[in-house]
Amino acid sequence: MVGLLMKTRARAILFPIVFYLVLGVASGYLVWGASKGDRGLTAKARYDADAAQMQTELTQLQSERESWRRRVDAMRSESVDRDLLDQEARAVLDRVGKDDVVIFTAAVKTH
Repeated sequence: MVGLLMKTRARAILFPIVFYLVLGVASGYLVWGASKGDRGLTAKARYDADAAQMQTELTQLQSERESWRRRVDAMRSESVDRDLLDQEARAVLDRVGKDDVVIFTAAVKTH
């Protein structure tokens, strides 16, 4: 009878302890996942930083695109100055025209 009483008391004490222990571990796991998991608070901060960086890059690319659009619009046939275009092409390609006079000077060393 004493053995049965001890077994009942042990079960009455150990069952809630084990239950709360398992419940605590599961809750801890869920809290850890919510803060440091793939979709937790740390990941959200990382995604926000990536989004800010991409937004900055997008703004930069949009301004570069606008610059190129203005350059292309300036080259349309009705608005282009042929002499200015010829001069710019020669400067970019490092060429001279057949009627240009070239004066050679001493080379400057840049080391």
